[in-house]
Amino acid sequence: MFSPIENYDEAGVVFTFGGYSVGVWLFFILAVLLFVGFFVRMIQHENKAYRAIIEHTPVEPGPAAEGEPTAY
Repeated sequence: MFSPIENYDEAGVVFTFGGYSVGVWLFFILAVLLFVGFFVRMIQHENKAYRAIIEHTPVEPGPAAEGEPTAY
């Protein structure tokens, strides 16, 4: 009715990123870096938490979680 497109006979496909393009590689590398960063940070946190439990100190500020040693 009010569309400037009269028909869709010659309509084509538009891709944001084609296969093996710079955008695909950029997002792939970003995703890998984010995953590795998350994994490294998780390991750091776990090591700190286990060390705190062994030393019988609070793992994080605030009330102790169930089974977590307290400073008292």
